[in-house]
Amino acid sequence: MTANDHFPQDWPAHFAQDAKVSPSGSAPPFGQALLDFTRMDSTTFEQFCWWLLKKEHTLAGCKRLGGPGTEQEGIDLLAFNTVDTGRLRVFECKAWKKFTATALTDAIDAFLKGDWAGSADSFTLILSQRDAGSAVLKRWEREKERLKRAGIEGDLWTAHNLTLKVERYPDILTKFFPFHSVETFANLWMERVAFYELVIKSFFDPRENVAQWARQLMGDEHSRGETDLSEPGPARPVGEPDRAALTCEETGELYRASPFIDGIYRKITQFGNSWHFKGPWFHFSAILPDERFTHASAAITFNRPDMQGMVLTVDHTWLLTRFLFKIGAPLQSLCRDIVLGEVPNEPGLFVLDLPHCRLSLQEPGVRELLEVADRLTLAMRDALIALELAWSAQHFPFMMRGGKKVALAAIPKSLWHAIGQFAFEHDESKGDTGWHMFDGNTQVLKPFHKFATERFDTGYHGIFYADEVDDLSYRDEVVILWQPDGPHPELGCSPRGWWSCEDAAAWLNDALLPEVKRWAYQRKYGTAWLRLFKSDKAEAYAHYLEETFVMRDLREQPLLAEGKLTRSVVESVQELQSFFYGPSAERYYIRPGEVDALYEAVAVAAKARRGYVGYAQSKLEIRENSVDHADLIVHIRQHVREGRVRASSGAADGALRALLEMLSDSDAHLDYVDRRAITDSLIPFAIILDEAMFIRRHTKWS
Repeated sequence: MTANDHFPQDWPAHFAQDAKVSPSGSAPPFGQALLDFTRMDSTTFEQFCWWLLKKEHTLAGCKRLGGPGTEQEGIDLLAFNTVDTGRLRVFECKAWKKFTATALTDAIDAFLKGDWAGSADSFTLILSQRDAGSAVLKRWEREKERLKRAGIEGDLWTAHNLTLKVERYPDILTKFFPFHSVETFANLWMERVAFYELVIKSFFDPRENVAQWARQLMGDEHSRGETDLSEPGPARPVGEPDRAALTCEETGELYRASPFIDGIYRKITQFGNSWHFKGPWFHFSAILPDERFTHASAAITFNRPDMQGMVLTVDHTWLLTRFLFKIGAPLQSLCRDIVLGEVPNEPGLFVLDLPHCRLSLQEPGVRELLEVADRLTLAMRDALIALELAWSAQHFPFMMRGGKKVALAAIPKSLWHAIGQFAFEHDESKGDTGWHMFDGNTQVLKPFHKFATERFDTGYHGIFYADEVDDLSYRDEVVILWQPDGPHPELGCSPRGWWSCEDAAAWLNDALLPEVKRWAYQRKYGTAWLRLFKSDKAEAYAHYLEETFVMRDLREQPLLAEGKLTRSVVESVQELQSFFYGPSAERYYIRPGEVDALYEAVAVAAKARRGYVGYAQSKLEIRENSVDHADLIVHIRQHVREGRVRASSGAADGALRALLEMLSDSDAHLDYVDRRAITDSLIPFAIILDEAMFIRRHTKWS
């Protein structure tokens, strides 16, 4: 008997790995990325939902709602999140051609009267429709509030949500939408994902010929890889080798953990941006980012007889997102996701998930690798901060577009076109005004002075490109890209010479944009006669320029500055909750006691007697029923005292949701002591969020 036997097990035959699927046979219109689920029959839509949900959930039960043609046609899937296995989530899939507001209320009624409402943490209604429609969306707000009063999180998915979610899983996309996969999402190479999973599993096949085939195949794929893993060139020597500087709060924690860097058997040295560790288990060499090598890379050589001559190379993104920035996390913590676990029947031998391979290593070797990761984290963070300071690029996104670039701002395409025309007409050879300072080009912005002036030196002050960038530019926008001074990097940045990112952004917004607006207006309504006899149009055009010719700053302001929150308490909690709800939060280590402090913050906020008690109790995973706010406070503190609080991103998400509910969208009623207590509980999570933003802007577009 299994733990899921008390759930309904009405699994249809088409819910199986080898069940036949009827994929979409139509090619999408050019540029159309939204998937059309309305063409699917109910069986295919249910299969799609099953495949999608089991990627991130453990499916525990299934119940058919009526039958084909009945009023309640559909299917319920009961699931647990793969991380927070104690939180039951109910998904109801409906492949209806038209779903009405009345049908929505009926579905919620049926769920709340059913067997699982009392234990469910969330209820998600999945529709095959492109849009739910205004009537359904209006009704949904009311029904969502009804679910919330029952302590249940409500969500409504349509084709838009499903399209965004399935983009992360090219194997599902190819299975159900093969034409979209190839033409729209460009995932043809990922059609082999299942095959690669099979090959990786075969690395540890007990049949030696199968294992050798898998290793040889992956070796061949590695040699054909597109990433350039050649030597990055010599690092700049800076005198004699020195011990790596550990000037961070985490230094003490590293030494308390295991002071194994003895300088004889294990040694760390650093030459400029070249960082090295030498120990009995492996040698680890890394190139840290600087103005010359803006991307990090590393090579690992394991001192094992069966790995003699093998060098494992890892890139910038893997280092920052998978290996580093997890200081202090235990070996088998969820955030240490390169450690897959112990080899069955071989205690003390762990499987590591490394780029292009998986290998087994004894526990002492794994612990040494993780401690090296923590020490390299300090050096990597310092190197990236130094690079940001050198270019005055703090909080700007970094990217690779024909070399290293920094994204300064997003502007309308019409404004970029006007800037190009302005620069072309104000080529330095065409006049002697202060604005004749460009190497005229309509596609690239190149501010330039042939002769030195009181404000500027001779030469270029920057070369700026514009391009569309996913998740940075929207609709008819382009992103202005700054680049370092390629020919003369040794000169650095200055307001007179090559501008830094901050200088360039300030010049664009405060000087160039107002002048381009004035110039554009003068070109169209330059004479007094035009402004007099076409005053309405002239006024409308001036308003258009003010509204349209604007620059959107792309800097991500941190949540924490000098140890204090930069937003209000409610805004900070909202931002943190949004982050900890997402899967990326699982990459970061939450220390014991930090979620406990969040629970205490909820108890403090509950003193004001605001919000739904049942909803907060549900999010905090408290079993005891709370009649009122005073009851809730008692149960929260009992829950913490008995050690029932989990130190996980899921528990943090739940506590933050409960805190928002108790604040009820305002912190104005809090006195100084309560506000300080709540703020202090948020600080560790703000540090995690800011570090995640830091890593994101150095990896997402690189």
